[in-house]
Amino acid sequence: MIKKIGIPKEVKKDEGRVSLIPEHITQFTGVADILVESGAGIGSGFSDSNYTEAGAKIVNSAEELYGNSDIICKVKEPQEQEFDLLNSSHVLFGYLHLASNLGLTKKLLEKKLTGIATEMIMDNSIYPLLIPMSKIAGNLAIQKGMQFLEYSSGGKGVLVSSISEKKNSNVTVIGCGEVGKSSISKAINIGANVTAIDLNEKVLEDLKKVYGDSINTIKGDTPESTDAIRCADLVICAVLIPGMKPPIVISNEDISKMEKGTVIVDVAIDQGGCVENVKANTHSEPFENRDGVLISAIPNLPGAVPKTSSIELSTALQKYVHFLLEEDWFENYKNDKNLSPSLQIHNGLLLSEEVGDSLSLSVSKLV
Repeated sequence: MIKKIGIPKEVKKDEGRVSLIPEHITQFTGVADILVESGAGIGSGFSDSNYTEAGAKIVNSAEELYGNSDIICKVKEPQEQEFDLLNSSHVLFGYLHLASNLGLTKKLLEKKLTGIATEMIMDNSIYPLLIPMSKIAGNLAIQKGMQFLEYSSGGKGVLVSSISEKKNSNVTVIGCGEVGKSSISKAINIGANVTAIDLNEKVLEDLKKVYGDSINTIKGDTPESTDAIRCADLVICAVLIPGMKPPIVISNEDISKMEKGTVIVDVAIDQGGCVENVKANTHSEPFENRDGVLISAIPNLPGAVPKTSSIELSTALQKYVHFLLEEDWFENYKNDKNLSPSLQIHNGLLLSEEVGDSLSLSVSKLV
């Protein structure tokens, strides 16, 4: 039987991405039916006619799309208004980030659907669907930070980039994975004084080899790292423990010691954030002012550039959609060491130890 893949219009606030672009759905013609909710691609620059020309069928409502699809191929996790549209026959495929969302996790368990967190798909120890969004988020963290440092935003009025041999700003990046490395590269390229903090000394050594005197490296959880956080103009929080809530690395005390107008961008907010008492923001209301320090924590940061993000996401995603179309996909998925970490919910069971540990929920194993 031919399966039906549903591509809904994202309803998370300020989210314009789409999971699959027209160019990449042509390969599914005759293999699966592709249903696209009207307007799903508009934010990324793709019209309904682009999708129909590629072989998709346009449906006019979310109710029709969910009601007629086997696989729900999303970008972001379902929002409250989508809960009633989900049912036990669905395979939900998207960035779920369950470790920071107890309510969503319980709802998906209640629905008894199959939930696949694309951010946890692996390929030889890397996360191919996390990497492109992380690189975009790392670049945007600096871009947003530069904007928030402007006087009109309530920032210090510091120009992050350099206009002479003297560096104008101090940028501290905590966590040197894909997000952190992208932020570091951008900040160095525009002439900031950059400090990288990480617990892994090998990571810091590698950064020093690449950037030499252009970067300062400090091991995390040290007095020196605390000073680098408190004295920065812009701090990027990029700590990632795949599938789990990150630790708190900036405390309320740290914030109280920062100069007024300092900016913190917490990129880890999609997994719960690593700033104490942080709250999720939106692109429309991008930061909170906490005692003069601006804290920005936007869970869908790559959604600021939906066209670029959708192209990168769809390019990486298409390969894995094919796996779901195989007749015995579930058995293959659960037994594949690269794919099984992403299979987090099935038939009312929580399968992810990382999510279970983060949310204090019982975890089951499939036999």
